[in-house]
Amino acid sequence: MSVLIPVLSRTPNLLPELVKALPSVKFHKVTDPEVDIHFKKSEILICDFDLLGPYLYDLPSAKWVQGTWAGIDKLTPLIQKEKQLPYQITRFTGEHFGRIMSEYVVANIVNHERNFFQVRSNQDKQEWNRHGKITGYRVISDLTTGILGLGNIGSRIGKTLYALGATVLAFGRRPALPDGNEYSHVSNYYTKETLPLFLKECDYIINVLPKTDETDGILDNDVLENSAEKKSVLINIGRSNVISEESIIKALDNNWISAAILDVYDVEPLPQNNPLWKMKQVFLTPHVAGMSRAKDIADQFQKNLDLYNKKVPLPGLIDFNRGY
Repeated sequence: MSVLIPVLSRTPNLLPELVKALPSVKFHKVTDPEVDIHFKKSEILICDFDLLGPYLYDLPSAKWVQGTWAGIDKLTPLIQKEKQLPYQITRFTGEHFGRIMSEYVVANIVNHERNFFQVRSNQDKQEWNRHGKITGYRVISDLTTGILGLGNIGSRIGKTLYALGATVLAFGRRPALPDGNEYSHVSNYYTKETLPLFLKECDYIINVLPKTDETDGILDNDVLENSAEKKSVLINIGRSNVISEESIIKALDNNWISAAILDVYDVEPLPQNNPLWKMKQVFLTPHVAGMSRAKDIADQFQKNLDLYNKKVPLPGLIDFNRGY
């Protein structure tokens, strides 16, 4: 393929992985889009969304941009609804994110249920302690897990938990799940109207919803009071707009939920004066549940490029009206 493809990304080792995956394609690393002679003249580009943003409406030759991120938060505010983009943009999504975010969820459930933080603390004190959850733990097959968001990532997380014996519930925007085996791992499906019933059943509430107008604040205020009987654990690896930090703190203080495992925040990096840092029921990770890995981006781009050349619709195509 003689077409040169500019790459505007901070992802480490992305260019070597692209060359390895597609040795016949010419890739070009862009360091300064303002002066790069290829950036605005290319049909196909690979970009981090925040770096693409300033040039969103200034790519006259573009027909397709492959993104390196799943979330489109950096692009959505820049979209001019009266001015249609003359090219298509695909998110980085699919099996790669689903796999690594499933690992994050399983690791944190096991860590929480077996109280490994306490085990580590006991080790530091040279203390042989077998009390409480250290021996009286629940295993995943004892748990009812609720997935908020049943796209590629949520479905993969659900299938992983189901394979480990968990009961899997799901919440989504469509009225009902289609027939067939694709969602056979889901015991019950809920919508916005039945959200309280969903929350009442969950030992773990796992949010992977995208940021859209529809998902804004759906767990805010007193909604998590529905979880009080089971004292659910909240895992948020989707977007922070689903529930405010104030509502998380309120739910913990009122004992509606027993813990929160958070990877996304209203402001990132999380400010040092944020009260979440000091809450013992909270485990914080710095937005790392699903990293864009160079090898995975290259793998998806290789598959998408083949589809693009065959003029087949591309997976992960962004619909800005829907917000993902």
